[in-house]
Amino acid sequence: MGKRDSTGGQCLCVFTCRSNCTRMGSVYIAINRLGKYFGHYKYNRCSDMYASVLMHFIFVFQRKHPSMYLKSPKVEMNGPNGPTTSDSPKEPKYKKSKLESLVHQMTSQPKVNALVFNFMVDDVQSLSVLEQPAFRKLIEGLSGGKMSMTRNTFINRIEMAFSKMKDKLKENLDSVQSVCTTADIWTAHNKSYIGMTCHWIEKNELERKSAALACARIRGAHTFDTIAAKINEIHVAYNIENKLQATVTDNGSNFVKVFKEFSKGDNENDEDDNVEFEDVGTILDGADEAMHLFLLPHQKCASHALNLIASHDLAQALSQGETAQVYYSAMAKCSVVWNRVHQSPLTIAAVEDIEKMKLTAPCESRWNSEYCAVEKMVSLPETKLMDVCDSLGVPRLLSYEIAFLKEYVDVFKPLAFALDLFQGEQKCFLGLVIPTVLTLKKKLCEKKTLTLYLFDVINPVLEAIDSRFKQLFASLDAKMATATTPQFRLWWLPEAEREDMHLMLVAEATPMELTDGAPIGSDDMQSEDEFFSFGPGTGNSDTEEEVRRYLEGTSKNLSCLKYFPRVRNLFLKFNTILPSSAPVERLFSHNGNILTPQRNGLTDDQFEQVLLLRYNSKICTQDKIFPE
Repeated sequence: MGKRDSTGGQCLCVFTCRSNCTRMGSVYIAINRLGKYFGHYKYNRCSDMYASVLMHFIFVFQRKHPSMYLKSPKVEMNGPNGPTTSDSPKEPKYKKSKLESLVHQMTSQPKVNALVFNFMVDDVQSLSVLEQPAFRKLIEGLSGGKMSMTRNTFINRIEMAFSKMKDKLKENLDSVQSVCTTADIWTAHNKSYIGMTCHWIEKNELERKSAALACARIRGAHTFDTIAAKINEIHVAYNIENKLQATVTDNGSNFVKVFKEFSKGDNENDEDDNVEFEDVGTILDGADEAMHLFLLPHQKCASHALNLIASHDLAQALSQGETAQVYYSAMAKCSVVWNRVHQSPLTIAAVEDIEKMKLTAPCESRWNSEYCAVEKMVSLPETKLMDVCDSLGVPRLLSYEIAFLKEYVDVFKPLAFALDLFQGEQKCFLGLVIPTVLTLKKKLCEKKTLTLYLFDVINPVLEAIDSRFKQLFASLDAKMATATTPQFRLWWLPEAEREDMHLMLVAEATPMELTDGAPIGSDDMQSEDEFFSFGPGTGNSDTEEEVRRYLEGTSKNLSCLKYFPRVRNLFLKFNTILPSSAPVERLFSHNGNILTPQRNGLTDDQFEQVLLLRYNSKICTQDKIFPE
């Protein structure tokens, strides 16, 4: 179709017609841009690709050259002197209908249903959208008369899709050895919901996988027993209560008390002489009234702890001493700028005219949001910053206030980086926490000698870090998670403590020696070998050698763990735990918009189903919700 005829006119239009060509039968006719007959081409009935290409050419030509298309002459193959052309106003309409029929045949009703369903679920759209006449006309027009699903049909399909998604998720979790969950409670419009997500590591590629488990309504007060019962119910519903490593939550008092009261092993003691006998029948009869809940260890959110250090401990240190006055004056002027920008679109345009950037108001509950807002302001040249203040009608920042803010941004940049790191998901493991906190302390200490305003502020921040992460540094699980991460191994430990950690790795890896393959020999012989301790030692020599080679390695990539199967199993066990509950917080929002049933006209159950379908869409892509 890109050839030129003898007159130099390029072929721009192709018309389809079932002409009775005596030599070739059914043909395509090509007309050049001068309206002259160019040639005809054999229609290959077995070549749908060729036909679709020609149809696409017609569509493009009609859209880009509508006047030429309407004026194109009609081609007739049965004229007395061969192919002739004649002007006919009916021909273009006939050709257009042929094009539309081809496009419409490619869109089936199940395809339309799937697209509408995904549109409603991905953005948690209001059910009223399905009833809007404009939306229904849009779907009918784009699909060639296909109908959009009704409100009731969509609700029925939600239930069907949710059931398939849940079955698929349970099937995936059955093949996983270790999981961790995150939990949080969200309150909006006088209604409370508990959200839970589940996380594990794919054993072959060592990739983090995540899924949403629940976003259920909680009625009544958020007491520790109510929360504990709901968490336990969700764990049991997905059959993960026996493979759970920890549940990660924020440091709120309600969650802390839940795990303090119901943590596994809290009621255990070594006083075996105080034995009490109870009637088992009575216990079983009263099981509904007195449910015994056993939850695995609680992992506090490292991101929340770090945010408390930045928003509370740092703010308290800044409000004392010589820095208090400059801190309050500088931040007050910044707040005025943020409020002005946030309140009026005209102020946003004024700032963009001065400097091609957008100033955003920080979130009050997120220190790193405030840090980014300050960083963006001080990134402006001082003259530009003065122009911004003048255009907004706010007091100018003085030179020493700008100097203070620049030092503030420079000194606490490692703190902001650590916060962003902890709030990740795909590449964030528990083994990342201890090295990150140690590096943060080191960088803050290095900044002390370079500061003019914040010298007396750094020490209180360091003390707050030690206090809030004291429990984590004493955790064996956290140490094992760090030691089995190739990026860190034992390099983060002092020399005097590395040998003890080496022995702990060997002790933890030894029981996993036979997990990758079945033992050779009978079970009876194995039991006898385990009982008798005479003869040459064959117990953990292989394990010791593997751990030694791992610790002497230098690769920082997770892929190197395939050469150390026992260490890899330890990595899967201890690094399954996330250091942050940020994923469950993201469950409640989408692109910064808070999701609530009231906004979408959904019941509590329907809202949970839609929310989980959206979050778990990548996990259940293989399931066909709409049969062809």
